[in-house]
Amino acid sequence: MSQVILNRSKNTILNLIALSLTAAFAIAQVVFILRGGKKESHLLDIAFNTDGTINKVFLIFVLLGTALGFGLDILTVVVLVTRANTTSVICSMFIIMAIATYLLLNCFIYLIFCYLFRKRELTLEDYAK
Repeated sequence: MSQVILNRSKNTILNLIALSLTAAFAIAQVVFILRGGKKESHLLDIAFNTDGTINKVFLIFVLLGTALGFGLDILTVVVLVTRANTTSVICSMFIIMAIATYLLLNCFIYLIFCYLFRKRELTLEDYAK
């Protein structure tokens, strides 16, 4: 935001609104996650089939989202580092980076959830503990 204010471009108000809404979106998501922590999660219904196997359709979507998030984050970093950017390009890259990082974090949460709560085979050693 400091870059937008210091450069005093024509679209300062529009850029500040876009960056503020992006920041507000991220903060609201954190608040909703923290507030909904005690409620029942429907992630089990989405992540796993009724027989306990992982839902491959959603897993494919999550893997594609992860690839898209990585790609967009790498693209924005490359553009910000290698070009002499204007204020509007910097603003656009920050907004794209925020959205891509949000997508990436949600995909990581889903993958970690699937890893932690997958159905495991029980052996005699598990019962001995």
